[in-house]
Amino acid sequence: MKNTYKLAGVFALLFSITSFAQQTPEYTFWRQNMSLINPAYVGSTEKTEINVISYKDQFNGVHDGPQTQSLAAQGSFNDNVGVGLEIVSDRVFIQKETNVFANFSYKLSFGEGKDLFLGLKAGGSFFSVDFNKLQTADPINQGQVSKFNPNFGLGAYYKADKYFVSLSAPRILQADRYEEIAGAAQEATDVTLVMFGGGYYYDLNENIQLIPAVMTRYIDGAPFGLDVNLSAHFYKKFELGGAYRLNDSMSVLASFEVAKMLDLGFAYDFATSDIKDQTSGGPEFLLKVKF
Repeated sequence: MKNTYKLAGVFALLFSITSFAQQTPEYTFWRQNMSLINPAYVGSTEKTEINVISYKDQFNGVHDGPQTQSLAAQGSFNDNVGVGLEIVSDRVFIQKETNVFANFSYKLSFGEGKDLFLGLKAGGSFFSVDFNKLQTADPINQGQVSKFNPNFGLGAYYKADKYFVSLSAPRILQADRYEEIAGAAQEATDVTLVMFGGGYYYDLNENIQLIPAVMTRYIDGAPFGLDVNLSAHFYKKFELGGAYRLNDSMSVLASFEVAKMLDLGFAYDFATSDIKDQTSGGPEFLLKVKF
């Protein structure tokens, strides 16, 4: 009971500190890319992992639609300290943003097979907007704007034998994207974001494991976000599943352990929002190297 109160206190404290954050790209393979949304995840696995390629084309067939490429590495510095590095490039229409962050975690043990990881993310975002692509005579929307925004994030990740719980604010500071163009005041500020979710590992038998998981997003001034995933893991080699993103899309996903050190994954999102009249959705690819 004492450990339960300690755990609840840590999560409550984290929630009170991290009420403001920036939005991050949405991944169908979010459970396989946990370090991108929660710095506390680094060091929580038994192996060093490198997500060499994670590519997402959100609106396939839409010119200059959202595209994301990411590279993330994470591992353990020692028994209690985890470290990681991530580079995420996110582009949509005239806007491009590249995030570079280092992740750190510290492990607190709550008994055998029950660990709480507290994480810190530090780095920044290189942001640019090319208004020349608008091809407009408007004197205000001309030229290029580039700037660097430093930032940090916090997270907590609780891992037990059969389940996990994640709470994070990937970006704390509310960074301005751009402020003045051609003498006219224009401003865009990143909105607040807090992410909370978890998952459970249910063994049907020695060869098949069901993995239901959910991740929520709270963004100030925007609709509530909800991702629900259900996957089946066969023989610890092959995973097949589906996902639903509230008021946005439905997805299918599959991943394979093609070698002891290598996983490959593919997902496809089918749009269910109003954008479905312009695109059917888009693919996402994952390549993971394990040491």
